[in-house]
Amino acid sequence: MAFPCRQEIWSNGLEKAQLAFSEVANVISESEPLSMLVHPKHFGFAKKKLSSQISLIEFACDDSWTRDTAPIWIFENDKRVALDFQFNAWGEKFSPYENDQKIARQIIENTNDDYQSIPMILEGGAVHSNGAGKLLTTKECLLNPNRNPQLSQLEIEAKLKDSLGVDEIIWLSKGVAGDVDTDGHIDNIACFVSENIILSQKCSEKSENFAIYNENRDIIRDHGIELVEIEEPEARYTGELREPLSYINFYIANDLVVVPKFGCKQDAQAKATIAELFPSRKVVDVEANEILVGGGGIHCITMQQPEV
Repeated sequence: MAFPCRQEIWSNGLEKAQLAFSEVANVISESEPLSMLVHPKHFGFAKKKLSSQISLIEFACDDSWTRDTAPIWIFENDKRVALDFQFNAWGEKFSPYENDQKIARQIIENTNDDYQSIPMILEGGAVHSNGAGKLLTTKECLLNPNRNPQLSQLEIEAKLKDSLGVDEIIWLSKGVAGDVDTDGHIDNIACFVSENIILSQKCSEKSENFAIYNENRDIIRDHGIELVEIEEPEARYTGELREPLSYINFYIANDLVVVPKFGCKQDAQAKATIAELFPSRKVVDVEANEILVGGGGIHCITMQQPEV
């Protein structure tokens, strides 16, 4: 993880974001080792708020979304390999981002893993794998010309298959309404919960997401994969823009699943459904509204490193 530091994106105040990240980190640290990148100017506050079990690493981050800036790990010949994809701040929406482009390499230096540098822009939140050859993504994000305009869909598929070791890519159409910062990341709309089960959301006809969910539902079923759906959180708006609240944006830890709650009437049922899907893990719900202020969720602020 990385401690929040980009003041201008946290309209409710940077400290509230830092406390929200700290709560997520402290919960996860009960289940597995956790390291936190911390900008030097916030190191003292982070040390006060984070569990003593968490390893703090001084690094002058630009932002705090390690799902998109950390390496993506694979296994190759029984060895853990860190893939260093390129990062351009979701199509150069935020600046500066030069230090965040270096986060993957910084983490690799700390873990001493083998690594490969991949000459393609890809955020970890844009893809989700079942670990057995299938990969979920959205056309809205990966085919957006602000990422890899020189690559066709077939060329992007080939690069994903070659680098990530997958043999089937499931292209959903769009992400949830309002997810303008990431251009429709998959981790807000659908994810694998096992090799052959995908979790997504559903809604009434009044929702801006109704047509999106229907189209994605058909695509998932056409691939012969079982679909489980939970009711999306009630709508919330900033001006006319719907905020991208999503229960799909959760983190799977060794013994836990850390799920978001928003103070919505759908919170309890979403938690219960996710608990049924992960019977061997404890499910903990954590307040995610202050994370949402910056444009993401619990999955967005975390990146897992597999154990060899």
